Parts: sequence; C-alpha cells; structure tokens
Amino acid sequence: MLLLFLPVSASAQTGVSVSANVLSGVSAGRSTFVSDILQLPADGKSVVVLTATILSKDYQRLPNKEVVVSSNRGKVDSIFCYAGITLTNKNTATSDHEGRARCVASSEVPGNATFTAVAETITLDDKPTVTFTPLPFLSNLTIRVNLPGGGKLTILEPAKPKPSKPANERLVNTDVELQIPFWVLLMLTLFFLTEPILIALILRLSRKVRRGFEAEKLALLKEQELLAKIYILEQRVVQTAAEIENEVRQIESPLLTPPQVVSATYSGVTDPTAPLEPPLTQSPNSGQDSTAKQI
Repeated sequence: MLLLFLPVSASAQTGVSVSANVLSGVSAGRSTFVSDILQLPADGKSVVVLTATILSKDYQRLPNKEVVVSSNRGKVDSIFCYAGITLTNKNTATSDHEGRARCVASSEVPGNATFTAVAETITLDDKPTVTFTPLPFLSNLTIRVNLPGGGKLTILEPAKPKPSKPANERLVNTDVELQIPFWVLLMLTLFFLTEPILIALILRLSRKVRRGFEAEKLALLKEQELLAKIYILEQRVVQTAAEIENEVRQIESPLLTPPQVVSATYSGVTDPTAPLEPPLTQSPNSGQDSTAKQI
C-alpha cells in the first residue's frame, strides 16, 4: 500500500493538503514464486532459475512491478536478476508485460537455501527451497609434492572457476590441498615403473606352478596305470600257481596208490608173507630143448 501526498493547486485554500491510499494490486497468495530445480552442486557456477509471476487478486498479470529476491542464508548465496534478456549483478528485477521477473542463484556452500520474493513491499507466499550439494572430494583436490630443495611440485590442480566471493568472505572453504613427501613420490614412481616387471614375474611363476600341477597330475595317472598292471600281473601269477599246484597233485596221485598183495602157494598152503616170485616165462627154444633131451 502506497501513501501519496498530492499538493493543492494555487486556487485552493492555503495550508490544505489531500492524502489518499492507493493499493498496489499485488496479491501475495495469487502470485507465484518457483525454482526450476530443487538440487544442484555447490560449485559457484551451477545456477537455479527463480521465476516470480506477479498477479492481482483477480489473477491479472501485473507488469512493471519491482521484485526483490533474497536468501535466508544471506551473502552465502549469490543472486543475479535479469533486466529483459540481460543478466545484471543486482538481486532486483522488474516484471515484464506478462508479470514475470526472473533471477538466478548459485552458491559455494553446501546446504539448504530458502528464497523469498518481495514485490511492491508485499512478500509472496511461495518460498522455494533449493539444496546445494557438496562437491566430490577429488573435484577440489590439489596434490603437491615437497621437493628436497624446498620447492613444491604440483601434480594435480583442477581448474576452478573464479569465485563470486573472495575466500575471506566465504563461510566455508571447500578447497583441499594434499602435500606428499618426496620419498613417497619416489616410492610410487618406482612402483609404477617396476609394475610391468612384477606382473611378468607373477605370470611366469603362475605358469610354472600350473605346469607343476599338470606334471603331478600326469605322474598320478601313470602311477595308477602301473598299479593296475601290477594288480593284473599278481592275479595272473596267483592263477598260474594254482594251475601248477593242480598239475602236481594229478601227477603225484598215482604214485601214492598202495601196491596189490599177491599170495604165494607152497604145497597147497598159501603164505601171505611169502615173497612174490615172478612168473616163469617160456622161452622160444624151450620146446626144442625138451625134444633134444628126449632124443
């Protein structure tokens, strides 16, 4: 609400003034204030677009209204508004013919930021909250090596955008610098230089171990084959010995049969104890001898 003082013309009475209350027409509930994203990295260069649409109570768009955008975190968040299509370094914008006013915000400090828009001294009901996420550790990492002579050798120093605020004005310093002793760098260098040789030695050793396992496996297979052959030979020896033993028994069995007893007869008396006399054989000339004797 604006209070206007209108001067009285010369024809009016002297010392008389007229005052009037003029409504701004901005509706805090009808107007909107939104952000295009809800989360972005706190790198100082990523921005969120904040758009305020100024409306009256009957939803009429109000142009040429001054809009001031601020953050609950103060100067931690950087806010820049557009004048037409040009981005200024101010946090104040004027609504266009559609009643819109646009600003962008960025930050280098992680956390939640709530933004507020004020149009013609009226604070809009919408207050978007945006989360600025911490950066990955390696993105802000700087590695330097302390040389023996006293100097420093920079190994890693990522490119960084120019900060919107000096370091002494920032609440949180997210820069990280890591200093490594020279002997650590030397050991790492030697390790990386000798790494191919170590890999080759490990591969060669693994091949030898694998060949040893294969040779041992072949030796076990040969041993099993030899054991199987020995077992077969033992079976054959046992079988042959049994056959020989059976043949020996067959040969010895007739020799072990007792002789037949033949009784001798003397004068018609049989003496079982008398020795046997071989039977008399008749010679082929026995007939001739008897004839000769008779003659």
